[in-house]
Amino acid sequence: MTKETQLSTTQQLIKHSLLWTVFGYCYHSAISLLIKMAADAQPMHMVLAGFIYCAAFNILVAHLITKYDKRWPIAASLYIGLVGLLVVPLLLLGSGGLLDFILLGGILFSLVLSCYLVSLLKAKLSKN
Repeated sequence: MTKETQLSTTQQLIKHSLLWTVFGYCYHSAISLLIKMAADAQPMHMVLAGFIYCAAFNILVAHLITKYDKRWPIAASLYIGLVGLLVVPLLLLGSGGLLDFILLGGILFSLVLSCYLVSLLKAKLSKN
C-alpha cells in the first residue's frame, strides 16, 4: 500500500488544500508579473494583452496541476485561481490589489478551462 491510499479522504483533502494554497500564492506572484509585463509591452491595450499573457500561462499551470494532482485537478484549478486571484491580493493589498472584474473572471475561467482541456488531452494520449 502506498502512503496516498493510507490517508483518509479528509486527510487527503486537507493535504491537497494546503498544497493548493501555497501554489495559489505562487500563482498570484506570476499573474501579477504578467500583468505588469503586459502594461509595459502594450500600454494602450493592457487588459487584452494581460489576458492573452495569462491565458497562455494558464496552459502551463494546467499542465502542472494535472501532472501533480491526479484526484481533483479541476477543483485544484478553481481553488488555486480563487486563492491566487482573490484571497492573496485581498490579504496583502486590500481591495485595491484586485484585478479588473472582467480580467479576473477571464483569467479564472481560462485556468479552469485549460485544466479541463489538458486533463482530457492527457487522458486521450495515455490511451494511445
